[in-house]
Amino acid sequence: MSSPINNDDSTKIMKLKTQDNQTFEVEESILTNQLKLLKIMAEDDCTHDIIPVPNVDGKTFAMITEWCKKHDNPCVTEEEQNELQKWDNSFLDVDQATLLNLLLATNYLECEKLFNILCDKAASMIRDKQPEEIRETFNITNDFTPEEEAEIRNQNPWTFQ
Repeated sequence: MSSPINNDDSTKIMKLKTQDNQTFEVEESILTNQLKLLKIMAEDDCTHDIIPVPNVDGKTFAMITEWCKKHDNPCVTEEEQNELQKWDNSFLDVDQATLLNLLLATNYLECEKLFNILCDKAASMIRDKQPEEIRETFNITNDFTPEEEAEIRNQNPWTFQ
């Protein structure tokens, strides 16, 4: 096996290939600080060759990498925290398909912080909405018959208030 790529500062670089065959070279420390799956692989010394990331497309992986880089250094001041919060809000301003891809990818890669932020974003999209509004928001087809839906409403009236 070949050894990990090193730049002039002896920083280890991980090479990753996404499901759409895009290859990424990223500093190992940036990814292993945020992505539990890759941290485990690095600890087990499984990062010598190109690492396949079969459940993530290139666009989504690029976004996750960008988020990891932005969150690599801890914020010390309140101003830095506010700036990072603004950046996160802008980062999360994506369409539903991208949000879903990010949720699936961060779950797969075990990026707990970003996954939780994305879950909060998705939850805010359905908060205080009726089932019909949620179906419309996420383009979900109602597969209940009118009788089944009436029965559910009778059994769980608190969910439709």
